[in-house]
Amino acid sequence: MTAQSVPNVPIRVALVGCGAISQSLHLPVLAGHEGIRLTALVDRARDRAEQLAKGYGVPIVVSDAAELNSNTVDAAIIATPAAHHAPGAIDLMRRGIHVLVEKPMALTARDAEEMVRVADETDRRLAVGYFRRLYPSLRLMKALVDRKFFGEPRRVHAEGGGRYSWAAATLANMRRDLAGGGVLIDYGSHILDMLFYLFDESAEVLSYQDNDLGGVEADCIIDVRLSHRGQAVDGRIELARTRELGNSISVECDEGRLLFEVNDRFRVRAIPRDRGLSDPFDDRARPFSLDARWDGQLEDESWHETFRLQIDDWLDAIRHHRVPRLSGRSALPTARLIDACYSRPAPMVEPWVSEGVSIATTGTRARPSGPRVLLTGGTGFIGCRVAEVLALRDGCQVRAIVHNPGNASRLARLPVELIQGDLDNESTLRDLVAGCDAVVHCAVGTAWGQRQEIFKVTVDGTRKLGEAALAAGVRRFVHLSTISVFGDDQAMTGTLDESTPVKPVTGSEYGESKAAAERAVQDLAGRGLPAVIFRPARVFGPFSRIFIERPLAAMAEGRFQWLGNPHVPADVVYVDSVVHGIVLALNAPADRVAGEVFGISDGNPVTWFDFYRYFADALGFDVNKVMPQQAAEGDSSGRPGVLQGIRSIVTSAEFKRLGRKVLDTDPIGTLPRWTIEKIPGTERFLRRMVGADESLPIYKREAGVAGDIVVMGSGGALVSIDKLRRHLGFEVPVPYARAMDLTLQWARHARVVSGG
Repeated sequence: MTAQSVPNVPIRVALVGCGAISQSLHLPVLAGHEGIRLTALVDRARDRAEQLAKGYGVPIVVSDAAELNSNTVDAAIIATPAAHHAPGAIDLMRRGIHVLVEKPMALTARDAEEMVRVADETDRRLAVGYFRRLYPSLRLMKALVDRKFFGEPRRVHAEGGGRYSWAAATLANMRRDLAGGGVLIDYGSHILDMLFYLFDESAEVLSYQDNDLGGVEADCIIDVRLSHRGQAVDGRIELARTRELGNSISVECDEGRLLFEVNDRFRVRAIPRDRGLSDPFDDRARPFSLDARWDGQLEDESWHETFRLQIDDWLDAIRHHRVPRLSGRSALPTARLIDACYSRPAPMVEPWVSEGVSIATTGTRARPSGPRVLLTGGTGFIGCRVAEVLALRDGCQVRAIVHNPGNASRLARLPVELIQGDLDNESTLRDLVAGCDAVVHCAVGTAWGQRQEIFKVTVDGTRKLGEAALAAGVRRFVHLSTISVFGDDQAMTGTLDESTPVKPVTGSEYGESKAAAERAVQDLAGRGLPAVIFRPARVFGPFSRIFIERPLAAMAEGRFQWLGNPHVPADVVYVDSVVHGIVLALNAPADRVAGEVFGISDGNPVTWFDFYRYFADALGFDVNKVMPQQAAEGDSSGRPGVLQGIRSIVTSAEFKRLGRKVLDTDPIGTLPRWTIEKIPGTERFLRRMVGADESLPIYKREAGVAGDIVVMGSGGALVSIDKLRRHLGFEVPVPYARAMDLTLQWARHARVVSGG
């Protein structure tokens, strides 16, 4: 007799795959579940599985699910890369083991249908991890739609995603062979599953667009025709890994709109249409909405408890021999719609990508066959544009080193070879450089505040990469530096050229590490490395966080400051100009570039004020309305100064609440209370600081500024491109007006400014 047939005996469960989702959600829930005995962990990274097994007290660790059997395991949860879902589930079910598989159910609808067939044949309970379908809020949304609370549903708009930030351990989600696709089959499968829960299963794909250019799509748009009780309901679905979307499902009905926010597990917004209410305070007509929730529903439920619902349902289905609510069969419509989309893709219109890139190449999946280029920093703003141009326009075979898989969404769209790694392993670097014609080095350390780590990547990593390239005999090594090697941005005036002394600001992790990296490259050039160094001005364009995303969002929200005089030259350079310079250097004769340093800019004296006024005018906010200048407390990176940061912390409501909690909590409050009582004046000072002085209550309206202050400005220096023109024949590839227009188009597409 197995545990599943005895109600009070825990069901023996194995967890197959010990990656990020298993560690953050599955393991904590399984280990604490009273109805489960966590019996086995399965992972090809056996060391990781053994470490987790030791911590959770799991008796069996194996590296292959084929080693599991029904004598020791009743059920298994599969949380591996999607390519293993179908074969793994089918094999386990045929050996008598019930299965809950993470989404997506399978790479193809055919595989998903075979999983359902085998579940029926073996009488095993097959469930899929679409746990959002069990949210109280989504169940309420379905009840409101079914009851026609606002009349017949007429149209639906769903969107989901944002900048991909999953703490992925590997590049599996960025590879078609392992993931089946990109955002559509990954996060999109959740959105589609919820739509099929709200509406009938029949659906027709009217059109599908994505930005897959030979890899896996990062963004996509689906126009679809759903149905509700025989009535057609058209809709649009937008999914993204590289831009911020709303994560919601909105259903337009005859008399109003129902809005489900994907991250709100308990409430639905009901927005009536044309109710004509006026605010009695000023008799102003105002729209309104109602928050709907189930009566008696607790709203402090943990995410682990919500996640556990799918496991509870699956276990109950096993014990009582019923169909799980999240059954494999119920997930088939989602698998079929994904198949329909991938079978008829059309390219998304993204002019900031196609500018200067052959349209005939864009949208194809042909693999490049030209020179092989090793690229570092390819997941970054500049590096990814380098990859786009080299792979799509120039036909280069780009081999990109990826340090953090979670940042690779934009890069993974392209026909490039992604290799997970970093710059500190010399033997690995030698293998990566082998067979490459050139190296383009855009990587930089980003562990700001950790000086040793910054120098380890930016300086030591550059040296090791250069040594590997020298040993491999590469034809060209292009190193991307910065004008920050010249010193204080505010102090720099006049013209900066290759003869300007390198003198970074003392204590600047970025400037000092970049200057040291330059010295390492120049030393290697003296030993024969055909290296060239670029010092770009302030690089802007689509995906620029420093000069576009953060400043525009800050201006729109009233948290932007000018640093110094905004009417001095900003010396901005469009990203395609930098890429153009890199390509020229890759193709130039060695005697023109080897060992040389070049400044690179657009040669445009546009001022800071005029640069940002262009975007402000187009997006509907006033560039003149900025916060008062506080240059002494900020820096040109937009980070608040130390004193400003400390003051904002100790005067914040959160700090005051913490202080009150400390004073009132034993034993940690004992010493502070003793100090207050024994040292004259301390009590009054500390209680006022934490807002605990109840004898003198004061109310102050808090300033309505959310988020970090962003500071922009410079001393007005301009980077000379005379040498670049003489040696390489450089000319700006994209006129300034066009560069600004492309950047604006992207900013609107990416929703950099809310409502923009």
